[in-house]
Amino acid sequence: MLLQILKGVAVATETSDCHVKAAVEWLDSAENAVDVLSNLGDCAEAIGKMSAPVEVQQLVSITVAVAFLRERSRRQGNLSSKDLGLVWRLIQRALTHRQQTQTKYKVSRSAQGFLAVPLCSLLKDGDIDELWRLHVWLPDGQRGAPGFGIHSHQPFAQSWILAGEGRDHRYDVQAVTDYPSATQAEYALEWSAGGASNRTYKTHQISSTVKNTHRFVCTKRVQTEVHTRDETYFVPAATFHATEVEPDAVHATLFFFDSRQGFDKDAGVLGPKDAEISHQIRDPGDLTACNLADIADLIRSYEGHMRRGHSYTERAALEEALREFDIALNIIQSANVPANLAYYRQQTLGAFGVVNRRMGRYATAKSYLVQALQGMRTCYERVNISGELGVVYRHMGLLEEARSAAKIEYETASQLNFAAGMCRALGTLGMTSYQLFQKNKDQNLLRLATKQLTERVLTARSITASMNVPGMDRETLARKAQYSVKRESIGLARLSLCYTALGDLSKARRRALNSLELSYDLGDCQLIAMSHFFYGRTLLKSGQHVEALRQFNAVEGCAPAVSLCQEPSEEHREYLKELIAAGADVDSVDEQGYTPWDYTVFNGNTKAQEILRKALRRTLGGDVEQQLEQRQKRANTQKAYRELFQEHLRPVLLKGGDSEFQTLRTRYAQALAADDEK
Repeated sequence: MLLQILKGVAVATETSDCHVKAAVEWLDSAENAVDVLSNLGDCAEAIGKMSAPVEVQQLVSITVAVAFLRERSRRQGNLSSKDLGLVWRLIQRALTHRQQTQTKYKVSRSAQGFLAVPLCSLLKDGDIDELWRLHVWLPDGQRGAPGFGIHSHQPFAQSWILAGEGRDHRYDVQAVTDYPSATQAEYALEWSAGGASNRTYKTHQISSTVKNTHRFVCTKRVQTEVHTRDETYFVPAATFHATEVEPDAVHATLFFFDSRQGFDKDAGVLGPKDAEISHQIRDPGDLTACNLADIADLIRSYEGHMRRGHSYTERAALEEALREFDIALNIIQSANVPANLAYYRQQTLGAFGVVNRRMGRYATAKSYLVQALQGMRTCYERVNISGELGVVYRHMGLLEEARSAAKIEYETASQLNFAAGMCRALGTLGMTSYQLFQKNKDQNLLRLATKQLTERVLTARSITASMNVPGMDRETLARKAQYSVKRESIGLARLSLCYTALGDLSKARRRALNSLELSYDLGDCQLIAMSHFFYGRTLLKSGQHVEALRQFNAVEGCAPAVSLCQEPSEEHREYLKELIAAGADVDSVDEQGYTPWDYTVFNGNTKAQEILRKALRRTLGGDVEQQLEQRQKRANTQKAYRELFQEHLRPVLLKGGDSEFQTLRTRYAQALAADDEK
């Protein structure tokens, strides 16, 4: 197996015979006879210790990586994030070796919008038997020939996502005889390696040509799947599909064509019905395989920190989330690659906005979100950030601004057929309608809120139901399902408010209990706390005071009082008063060691602080005023240290450098001098 793949790698990289011979000898030697399938890590370590020429190390690295992926593809299809990381590390090191070598990693530009680096090429009778390539989409404004995105492959194909997000669209294609009803025409594909073009596949192409066959078809998109880092998907032979990548984003994949799992000689490309011929020159300009691998690796690293940051945010570990987002932003800002990465800076600023919103720092959150939206074109990320801004407006009591932002979010998401964005927008619209109802008691607004929140729950459920994608590993499926289940849980909790206002306490209790049950599966302590509150509220309204108090005092990471004080708003302050009136504990400590009082100080929520002050005066023993003064001093000190580290010291530590220690001392002194309270 290894020797066959080695032959294909040598063809793809045009490696000399002497280096191929040395690679064969190394792979055949007894001391290097490691089972690739079960010991990929050991293989990588052994390759790293090779004393052979760089060209041999590169050849062996790619051979081992391809062999591992090939067998996993044929045996089980998917593989873990760890294993894909090991595979990529072998390929990336081979492509980015800075020492001048004779190995030729050629880059070509595809008509479908990506740049390709052949890694292993095995042909049979002029057709692809096996072909491995690195595919990278760059934000360079050159995303292929317009109108020729929908295509099919002769062999079965599998793709593993290294970095970025891609949307794979599948199409139903039906032949038609009348020109007016046709949407496209079938085109025949030929390749050229320097001479005349023909149907024989060439590993290293100068150009490709598609010619209109005048066989007309009508296409209909029937399926769309979103694929992100560490996922995999399949494209059966002759299946028409197209990959969509945000114009400002990077997307990188390892692509495997395997005729053993399917082959159709007549697979072709679709194009405009009124054109005749189109040529695609494969010249990538000044871009090299090293450039592409560097960019893919940088975005992969960035996304790793962003994913961990989002995970921390979901679990309400907000300090840890800020640390990960700081590192991610530093990766982008210090990058030295031939690609415009402004989109990723905007994405990270949006993440900072989310964390600050969850910390109750709405002015800061708004500033980050507005910065993130500046210059961002219409895209999925813009929908997400606009939605977050709508939530911030709602918490700030700017209900008309919140409703306007949510409408724009919903309309844009609808244009993009972005169900998750529509789901979130419905939630903001529903709660804005409910809060406006509370102000003017217009029953039409209450009915509208109930309708919008019900639609939000149904949309979330439909997203969850559509996630049974073949080849998707359990970890990825769980991560994707978590988003929609969380949106369902929040929607159900908010619906309990509407049904309570409508006087249907039975429905209100059922919705709130369903929300609580879902929240336990997600592990977000803030969500669990709020679900306890909404369920307890329905019980209290039903006259079940003892059971309601048990819900109000529940602590799984944090109590409802803590969660309400983390995000200040008039809505949450009213809920806090309800807790206090019911006799709930408002002095509990969360898993970070903070109390509701601490959070009101940190986010400047003086109105909630006064509410807590009155409650604590009734429950504290001894010298109450002295205890309150001590709490205030302690909370002020905690706030000063958090701000000092997050805003002044952490950026210096992330940047590093020879003068890091001196810069830290200077920034520390400047921060103290600028703020008397610190």
